[in-house]
Amino acid sequence: MISLNEIIKTWKNKQEKGKRVIAFGSSNTELHWHSLGHFNWFSWLSSSMREWIGRHVITINQGVSGETARDLINRLERDVLDFNPNLVIITIGGNDIWKGLSITEYKQNLSLIIDKLRAIKAIPVLQTYYCLLYNSMPDIFKSFPELVEVNRWLSKEKSVSLIDQYRYFSPFYEENPEAYKKIMLDGLHVNQIGNALMGIIACRTFGLPDPIFYKDKEQIKTYLQLLSKYCNIPSKISRNQWR
Repeated sequence: MISLNEIIKTWKNKQEKGKRVIAFGSSNTELHWHSLGHFNWFSWLSSSMREWIGRHVITINQGVSGETARDLINRLERDVLDFNPNLVIITIGGNDIWKGLSITEYKQNLSLIIDKLRAIKAIPVLQTYYCLLYNSMPDIFKSFPELVEVNRWLSKEKSVSLIDQYRYFSPFYEENPEAYKKIMLDGLHVNQIGNALMGIIACRTFGLPDPIFYKDKEQIKTYLQLLSKYCNIPSKISRNQWR
């Protein structure tokens, strides 16, 4: 498996052809009214990719609220394959739990998406959710960590790169749930601060410098410090190496 860092360095050094990156998922991917006028994680990652890799990187947000992994398969050809992407980040699962779909079906659907992407030479990247506010969610969501483990298992089994947001967010929730609530919009979605933190983690996983924040800068810094207090988050990348 080629690392995400190696992939983007190749893209940076060969800018004669455009590169298409698609974010494929549900509401926490979609940039829509529920984003309340703020960037989400993919907005931050998109900006960083274009800033640090080059303007030849074209990003496309194909998130649709309320969808399951099965729904992604139903629109895979229209919303992803038809764009002939180079890389696709898949973030899905909350609605699979909410709608009562089995872990087995989720695993099969996610595996099929990976296979179909590879069939057109696109690079699949799995991304886990952040941690949910389990203490304010229906009991059905207690099985959500099983979906996280499916992503981790598929990452190893199929040699797929993984942005493991849950790994970094869950210790924060477990150790300081009251502070964690401040980065959540509701029990299932992060707010603009949570999205900024996700954007930072995604950028660092790709080996990119952090996004440049002008608004909410101090809040983001505060909660990034809290995130790193409870676990070892990926190291910050110097901007100088990308100049």
